Order: sequence, then C-alpha cells, then structure tokens
Amino acid sequence: ESSFHTTVVFDECGLYRVEGGDRVCSAEGSGYLDFDVITCTLTCTNRKTTKLPSDVCSPGEVDCTPDVAKKLKTWAFSK
Repeated sequence: ESSFHTTVVFDECGLYRVEGGDRVCSAEGSGYLDFDVITCTLTCTNRKTTKLPSDVCSPGEVDCTPDVAKKLKTWAFSK
C-alpha cells in the first residue's frame, strides 16, 4: 500500500523545505508531515523532528531571500 500527500508551497524556500523534509523523513522510514515556523522544525509522520539549518528562520517566519533559498537548497539536497 502506498500513500500520497500534497503539500502546497508558496515560494522557493518552501519547495526546498519540503524536499529536505521528504528526504530526512524517508531516511527514518517515515514521511514529511509538517513545518513549525515558530521553532523552525520539521515533523515527520513518525513524530520525529528536525531543525532547519541555523539562520534560515526568523522568529515566526522564513524570509525567503536569495541567501536563505540557497542555504535551504544546499541543506535539502545534502540529505
């Protein structure tokens, strides 16, 4: 049985966050579930969490500057 989920992303940073989340969670035998912008943490369906790289989140937001997008892209594809 396979599962399918759709995550809506609104910018380049969201795309890399979801891609990295999928990779991190897949390595744990799980799937990407959610992102908490307050704690800058990804949650997998098995409830394990992963912090995003330092300095990509400001309190309560991800300001998707070109520099932040580059950091998230590097992080996402290093997983």
